[in-house]
Amino acid sequence: MALNLGPRDRVTTLPKVNRRALRKYGEFWRALQLVGDALAEAEKVAAKSTDTGQGKRGGKGVSAKAGADAQHWSVASPDEISASAKKAHASLKVMASSAKKWEAELVSREWRK
Repeated sequence: MALNLGPRDRVTTLPKVNRRALRKYGEFWRALQLVGDALAEAEKVAAKSTDTGQGKRGGKGVSAKAGADAQHWSVASPDEISASAKKAHASLKVMASSAKKWEAELVSREWRK
């Protein structure tokens, strides 16, 4: 997913508002790429991890307990991490395709502050 800005001289001839909109769109596109990289890393970590769940949840992660049966926090299992990462990755693809579809509109208008 690369943003094609065209020749450099074309960017300098754009009005100030359009340059700002182009910069904002570039920042938005870069943020989408960073989220995609983070999701890919989460999928790698989930693939490498092993489930050591020994609590009542039966393989759905490890839980920390205080006192008798008071559960305060739990760690997701590798399957839960992988499923969540895949679901988020699918949503990111939808957002990226929408951003690409509306690129001309987003670049031509001024972004709100």
